[in-house]
Amino acid sequence: MKAQSHIKITEEEKKQLIKAQQGELDAVVLYRKLSVMTKEIKNKEIFLKIAADEGKHASILRKYTGEKLEAKNFKTLVVTITYKVFGEKYLLNTIGKGEFKAAKDYLPLVMKFPDIQKIIDDENLHGNLMSKMIKS
Repeated sequence: MKAQSHIKITEEEKKQLIKAQQGELDAVVLYRKLSVMTKEIKNKEIFLKIAADEGKHASILRKYTGEKLEAKNFKTLVVTITYKVFGEKYLLNTIGKGEFKAAKDYLPLVMKFPDIQKIIDDENLHGNLMSKMIKS
């Protein structure tokens, strides 16, 4: 897939977009794994919905990068260990903070790449969902 040709992308922007695309792909695997690990049916459904969102985010970013990337499993391994050692609430808190940070990290790109606003909105929603799951 070729990158969108009507937008001139700098080398630095391409690096940021590729890093973000990789993060979104890794998150798909991570949330799918969490859906298997959790005992709460409602959380399982939320994790699967977030995994689908993260896949959509990767597709949006691929439009700009033109790169076909593969998910890496390292984060999933770390999350699995963290889940087993510290428990689900600790992990949800950490992931929630990561979702809010991701939304903030996308902000400098949104003016040039307007589709990224949808990603920002979703990342904030995901962070809020993590907070709600902790409280339930």
